[in-house]
Amino acid sequence: MTQVPPGTRLLGSATVIAEDPAEYATNKPSFYADPAAWLVAETVDRALTDCAEPVLDAADDTAILVMSATGSERTIRRIAASVPRSRVSPLRFAGANPGVLAGLPALRHGLRGPSLMLAAHPDEAAPVAFTVIDSWLADGHARHVILVGLQSTAGDRETCRCLVLTRAGEDR
Repeated sequence: MTQVPPGTRLLGSATVIAEDPAEYATNKPSFYADPAAWLVAETVDRALTDCAEPVLDAADDTAILVMSATGSERTIRRIAASVPRSRVSPLRFAGANPGVLAGLPALRHGLRGPSLMLAAHPDEAAPVAFTVIDSWLADGHARHVILVGLQSTAGDRETCRCLVLTRAGEDR
């Protein structure tokens, strides 16, 4: 995911490459999200900081769309391994939902626009994502869209890219 969807204007971007996504995690005893979700949240934070205009002033009209083939796989594997012991943590179960990759940044920034998680590699999901983004912006469902692509690379490394978009030609 390196291209900007047609009909959009780039407001900000960020890329974070993590050897271990858990280094970004700030889980608490009462709140858990998969390490990949924390990596996505960190990348979104950086992209929003880089923005050419104050996107969060329109948080009610800001959407988020995340693309990832691996999603919350680490936590899902840990949950599966705990099943033979007959003990599954409800917090980890909830934090393993693939939607947490879009949900955590939305919670952190009070985003109230549409949110979507596409369970596919960003390169394969991009055409669908671009269609959805075009629809959200054209129909007024969102003024800004945060587009995130998360993919595994060599070893256990994760590369997370984030683009903050608005409709081309929008007044600033």
